[in-house]
Amino acid sequence: MSKDSAAQRPGSRRSASSRRPGSSRSRRASAASSADRIKGTGANTAEGTGHERFVAAKPTGVTNSKATPKAKSKATADAPAGGVKAAIFNGWAKWKPHVKRFGPQLLINHAVTLGVIAIVAVLIGIGAGFNKVPASIASMWMVFNLAPIEMAGAKLGFVPLLPALVLVWGHAKRATTVLGNSISVRGLRVFTTLSLLIPLLLTGIAWLMLWDASRVYDITPPNLLVALISTALVNGAAIVIGMRARVWRALLLRRGWSTWPVESMLLAGRFLKWMAAAGALAAAVYLLTNLEAVGKAYEITSSTMGVLGLTFVALLYVPNVVVASMAVLLGGEFHVGNGAVSLFTANNVNLPPLPVLAAVPNDQIPFGAALLAVPAGVAVACVYTFLRGRSYVEVPLLQGVGAGACAGLIGFCASWLAGGDLGVYGRTGAVEWLFAVELAAWLLVPAAVMMFFTARRGESVIEDIPEAEVVEPGESKQAQSEAQETEETEETEETEDADDVENKDSAETEADAGADDVADGAESTDTDSSEDDAPTEEPEEGEDGGVIKKEREATKGTEDTEDTETEEETDDEDSDSGERDGDSAPERDR
Repeated sequence: MSKDSAAQRPGSRRSASSRRPGSSRSRRASAASSADRIKGTGANTAEGTGHERFVAAKPTGVTNSKATPKAKSKATADAPAGGVKAAIFNGWAKWKPHVKRFGPQLLINHAVTLGVIAIVAVLIGIGAGFNKVPASIASMWMVFNLAPIEMAGAKLGFVPLLPALVLVWGHAKRATTVLGNSISVRGLRVFTTLSLLIPLLLTGIAWLMLWDASRVYDITPPNLLVALISTALVNGAAIVIGMRARVWRALLLRRGWSTWPVESMLLAGRFLKWMAAAGALAAAVYLLTNLEAVGKAYEITSSTMGVLGLTFVALLYVPNVVVASMAVLLGGEFHVGNGAVSLFTANNVNLPPLPVLAAVPNDQIPFGAALLAVPAGVAVACVYTFLRGRSYVEVPLLQGVGAGACAGLIGFCASWLAGGDLGVYGRTGAVEWLFAVELAAWLLVPAAVMMFFTARRGESVIEDIPEAEVVEPGESKQAQSEAQETEETEETEETEDADDVENKDSAETEADAGADDVADGAESTDTDSSEDDAPTEEPEEGEDGGVIKKEREATKGTEDTEDTETEEETDDEDSDSGERDGDSAPERDR
């Protein structure tokens, strides 16, 4: 009865023989050890102790040696597959939120573009037949991305710039809205990749549609590489503009690089904007002086719809004329087939019947050399306003050189996209390399000169700063520490003086006390001093008042402790001399 009750108590321990086979301690054996015990090769049990010791089984020979390589090769074959799947899954888990955030927004942008194209294609199909709608959609997609097209044996590489500019402006605005105020680096990578990948994929689909339609209609798909490059440039411009300067600065600072390339791009953009305005003004002035050519262009049609259509096409080519006017003002040339126009010469050739081309001069421009002052003045004004609006210019010379390089690069891409073959007239547009060199030179020289003087002026201002006004952080901290030490020393001296005066008074007053009274006074003084020290550990409210209160209480506790020690020493001396002579205790040396 006693054994059973003791064995069933919660705190009792069972012996090794009374434990059940399925106990938790027995389950801790590994699978290999269990197999060895079943075979009887590795199980040794110590009876009465409750502990088991397992010995590794001996190899069984041929069977294991044959099975091991097969199992190893199978595991090796499965490991890479699992690793690749895990890597793909982990990578998709990282990129999925960003794809879900930016993918639908970018698809909406291109869906709107395709919707506009489809509407125009359907309107065209009403008169020409709906069988041509797919080919019309593909052709207009190429036009929106400034890719050349070829119909009825006539190649049109001189594509209107206005649809592409509208596309860039709209996508850039949408990009700024989608990116918002905070964006991660991985998010920027996803946004940039999708912004380029989606239009490139659509360009490939449009090219396949034109290739399929070429077997039925007299249409030829363009060079696929040229179409992809132009698409990448158009949509890349939308990305660069949409990200804004603050995002580019943040990316450069994250890498630890200087931000002067962003400032150079801003200066180049300002120069190009004002040069485009000057070119548009020059083209408008010459167009007003050549209204006769505008009237002749409208003679090819007599219907109202024809006039509206011709006017609409002319408006689409206005940016191309502005680029041509910029090239002429910079001192370059604008070619229409074999004809060329510049500030110094003009070869009169037959032009296409387009009203906006009446802005192309037929004769030499009077006082053409004097118009070279226009780009010079625009460059100086842009650099001056750029510097005036900034209190700090980082690496001025590099900013000037970088601005010229950026202007040249943008000018080359713009002139290449704005030019091309114009049917039987031949190559039309500005000379790309000359246009780029002129833009870079007109901006680089004034910017470099003005930045150089700005850098020198900044150095002289830095040298004129008086040394007395410059306070280094180390020196200020050292001065504060010295002042603090001086204040603490003065407070310590005042405390010692007060202690000496109080000690003298207490020694004269308590000179006649006995040894028993001294012991009782010492105990009570210790208790009082400990009670006074306790509140100093608690924080007090207020910035200044709390600190002062703590210091006062700490000073009071220190004074009480020193008073106690002084009283003990004084009373000890009184017990020896005061009881014999009855004289007062001697004063302490100060």
